[in-house]
Amino acid sequence: MIIKEFTIADHDSAAELWHSVKGVCNCDKCTFLDSKENIAKFLTRNPGMSFAAFDGGLMTGVVLCGHDGRTGIIYRLTVAESHHRKGIGGKLVEKAVEALKKEGIINVKAFVLNDNPSGHAFWEQVGFKENTVAMTRYKEIR
Repeated sequence: MIIKEFTIADHDSAAELWHSVKGVCNCDKCTFLDSKENIAKFLTRNPGMSFAAFDGGLMTGVVLCGHDGRTGIIYRLTVAESHHRKGIGGKLVEKAVEALKKEGIINVKAFVLNDNPSGHAFWEQVGFKENTVAMTRYKEIR
């Protein structure tokens, strides 16, 4: 397995992976957010923060990571179902956290859908706690 920085050249493989794994949002809003144009903007704003795992040239995992200067946020951690339980997700999270630390970020949140119990179990396993202090709310503005 090779882990490298995620670049826009990896977008098509990542989009295929995102849409193939249960528990990863596949709604119209996510399709818009995951467009090549939007991912390119995200990577430009957050250089060196996102990573992809490859096994024999096949993308087996991806994580998008960024920060606002205060808090890091991990989005779209996805591992191919054929490669679950091989440590790929944990290694991708480690790389993202290391990148955040280099930027002086000391808090990181993981974005996980409510209806993804295996995702919640994974995050707990790698040391992320459920936020019981505040609920995140959102408003779509497009």
